[in-house]
Amino acid sequence: MHISGEFTTPGSGTALAALADRTDDLKAVATLNDVSTGPDGSVHALFSPVTPFGRLELRTRIRAERADAAGAVLTVHAVRAQHAIDVRIELGFVPVEGGSRVTWSADLTLRGPAASVGQRVAREVAGRAIAEVLQGAAALA
Repeated sequence: MHISGEFTTPGSGTALAALADRTDDLKAVATLNDVSTGPDGSVHALFSPVTPFGRLELRTRIRAERADAAGAVLTVHAVRAQHAIDVRIELGFVPVEGGSRVTWSADLTLRGPAASVGQRVAREVAGRAIAEVLQGAAALA
């Protein structure tokens, strides 16, 4: 499933890219709890987005494949019981007056019983959750 979005933020592309190495700062993102750095440098967290079904807690690993002033590529693996979600997110950072316009594009794969959720519902929930965590992180830049 492919989803995308965009938003503006006061941070520069360089400051946004630096978030990949600022695990401790990511603890301030409202939807991330128990944030730590894995042995491979990835971010491990309990991601808790609000969904129409209530708050959904997912054990999550986020790895930055690339992060620079022009954008970033992130891979995300999240699990909850027998459900798994894999996401590849490509971010673009474009300078605008007062900050940056962040564009994002995500390819999302659901596995387990979650895969049977209707595409429309999954698309809306995932789009909202991804936008929420990206905007929360960007506010720290």
